[in-house]
Amino acid sequence: MTTLAPPFRTALAVVARGVAVATLFAALPAMAAAPTGLWPCIQPKVATLASGQMWAGPPIENLDWHADAEVAELVPVLAARRTSIEDATQHIESFAQDAGADRNAKLTLLFAGTFEQINALRSRIMDGIERYSQHQLDLSQRIKQESLDLAKKKKAADSAEAKAQVAQLEQQVLWDTRIYDTRAQAMTAVCESPVILDQRAFAIARAIQNVMQ
Repeated sequence: MTTLAPPFRTALAVVARGVAVATLFAALPAMAAAPTGLWPCIQPKVATLASGQMWAGPPIENLDWHADAEVAELVPVLAARRTSIEDATQHIESFAQDAGADRNAKLTLLFAGTFEQINALRSRIMDGIERYSQHQLDLSQRIKQESLDLAKKKKAADSAEAKAQVAQLEQQVLWDTRIYDTRAQAMTAVCESPVILDQRAFAIARAIQNVMQ
């Protein structure tokens, strides 16, 4: 039996890995069954949240929450992910205490604005996830092509210069594959972002409704 030299075994491993990566990711859009074919997450793609899923108060459609200065100031604080739900709840309770006779109307405006901003942020994140997915798909195709080129160049390498080119291409495939793997590992956390925002919208709705009269 012929024993392959270590460099050649490495090259073959790189080719196999590159082709496997490209083949696997190319199948993901069909597996996800998303309308655009680019949704990579196991979570179903829900483009926008519906307020009725979480809000039992007055209708919030077409409310001009920007016109109320106090509401407009608090909305981005509540919508921001850096604000803990505990802190957001305290802000809401303080706001309700100061709202006076217009408490319910002002709290409804507060939810309308917060819901709108969370929904907008969620949509931007989901668009970003699909762009991320497209970048991964493009990278997988590049890895596949580089791997095929590497196999051909390795077979035909008969000079020091040609072998140096093979080594350089091998490093490129290894680097691109490492980037692909890193991004793939990060995808799970990325896919959780819309879910976290869903939970935030529900928590804010509950906190506001708890102080309505």
